[in-house]
Amino acid sequence: MTSSQSIRQKYDKLHPKSKILAEQAQNLFPEGVTHVSRKFGPYPVYMDRGSGPRKWDVDGNEYIDFRTGHGSMILGQAHPAVVKAVQDQMAKGTHLSSGTELEIKWAQTIRRLVPSVQKMRFVSSGTEANMMAFRVVRRFTGKEKIVKFKGAFHGWSDDEYVTDPDTDRKYGIPKGTSASMVLVEPHSLPALDKALSSSKDIAAVIWQGNDIARPEYVKGVEQLCRSHGVLFVIDEVVSGFRWSRSGAQGMFGLKPDLSTFAKILAGGLPGGVVAGRADILDVIGEGGVRHPGTFNANPLSAAAGSAALGLVETEPVGERAFASAQRMRAGINKVLQQMEIPGGAYGQSSIVMVSLGADVDIDDRFAVPKGTEQGGRPVANAVLDEMHLAMINEGLWAHPASMILSSTHSDRDIDATVDRYAAALRSVRKSGMI
Repeated sequence: MTSSQSIRQKYDKLHPKSKILAEQAQNLFPEGVTHVSRKFGPYPVYMDRGSGPRKWDVDGNEYIDFRTGHGSMILGQAHPAVVKAVQDQMAKGTHLSSGTELEIKWAQTIRRLVPSVQKMRFVSSGTEANMMAFRVVRRFTGKEKIVKFKGAFHGWSDDEYVTDPDTDRKYGIPKGTSASMVLVEPHSLPALDKALSSSKDIAAVIWQGNDIARPEYVKGVEQLCRSHGVLFVIDEVVSGFRWSRSGAQGMFGLKPDLSTFAKILAGGLPGGVVAGRADILDVIGEGGVRHPGTFNANPLSAAAGSAALGLVETEPVGERAFASAQRMRAGINKVLQQMEIPGGAYGQSSIVMVSLGADVDIDDRFAVPKGTEQGGRPVANAVLDEMHLAMINEGLWAHPASMILSSTHSDRDIDATVDRYAAALRSVRKSGMI
């Protein structure tokens, strides 16, 4: 029996109910999943419940959770304050076809946390927030093109997902949409300056706030936007309320014209917002950008978001998550050194990236290994695929190269995670892959 077979056999033994559900899903959903990242081999695991830093699957297996609702659960699973807020509102109504006091409270908290915000408009996701931001900057400036950095992810709508002509056709993106986006090499101010100098039809530059980038570069992006007279937009969907209480813009000392938020914003429920300068957002309305949306600022999301952001504002939520991430990075780096595996744990804020095979300067908080996606995560490969299954077998629910922490992860959780990560590495090493 090879080590690879033993990892697979252990996986099968642990997940018989998940295997049955995965077989049923094949007849219901394209590729058998409802989100691209939930597809992995030999079949996905199906979760049943979560509490704090832990989750349990349909087979009763317990995991330490480092996917945390795709990053939305900085308070951990089923935080009592958020649960109570949603339960209380559920009894009063889930959709009242009107504005509510909750949306006012939610918006006021956002404005207190993020100094660049004057007005805002709620939507139902990060993708929708960036869609609205794109439409608003085009209407406000009268210009059509938007600059994005190659490899950046801003959602799955047409213009957000523009990559290159061949890929765009594969994704079903029209040629005209592709032509409306200007793709620029990331982390190169000269490349951005050249792009902004080459066209008078650029409305805005959008930067992905969770990109691991040096302060001088990010501030340079903002300065180039100002000098060329284009709007500066920060996608804070991941970094918002995590990099700092006011997101990446707070950490770097930036003042964007517009920002987009989601994930933590709504306390684990669907919700997003585009926020920033009042004069720009005032193009939304009759005679300008019309904005319907059945579930905009719906009472359940507003209740959850207001409760969650209230805790972010008044308690050291982000600080606790960051401290746990620092402890995890140090622990994993010690394991890699002891096992003599090239690579390292790195990353910003409370997200821990791990490179296996490519060296990284672990003493430089802005360093990333070569060959990463924008945002700093290593590109998927066979080693990471095998490591993924091995980690699940050890009770870790995480992307093998990217772990997102919550404020509920204790020192004991982190130390157990490092031990389990080491056990997963040993399982993969037996196969000769690392």
